[in-house]
Amino acid sequence: MTRQDAADLLGVPAEASPEVVRQAYRRQCVRLHPDAGGVASQFQLLTRARDILLAEPRASQFSHETGVYPRVFPLSSYPLRILTASIRDPRLRPRAVKTWMTIIIGLPLVYLIAKELFMLAIVPILIIGIAVALLRHPS
Repeated sequence: MTRQDAADLLGVPAEASPEVVRQAYRRQCVRLHPDAGGVASQFQLLTRARDILLAEPRASQFSHETGVYPRVFPLSSYPLRILTASIRDPRLRPRAVKTWMTIIIGLPLVYLIAKELFMLAIVPILIIGIAVALLRHPS
């Protein structure tokens, strides 16, 4: 969830002051709290939105979905980071599985396709080169 998503959920501007965020959160709590007849998942989203908007500027760069700060590690470490994050947060497990399946299936597939495209490009060039050589030097 981004800061803008959180602000939209609470009905405040993304750059709202902490006091405005708290007031909006309290107003929404009256409607969405499970004890008041609300749905627990909606209340959890509301609380998460409040936490994102009240976070310090450095902490606002923290990705609440992956559990990591952006651009701290190279892209190649993403599969390991999403795997460790999915251990802490079960909601990330489908994303981790999708990432690892892409690596396990995708990389060999890319290799095979690249190899085939290379062969499709080289073999006709070799055949044409041999034909041209034979036509220039008839026996």
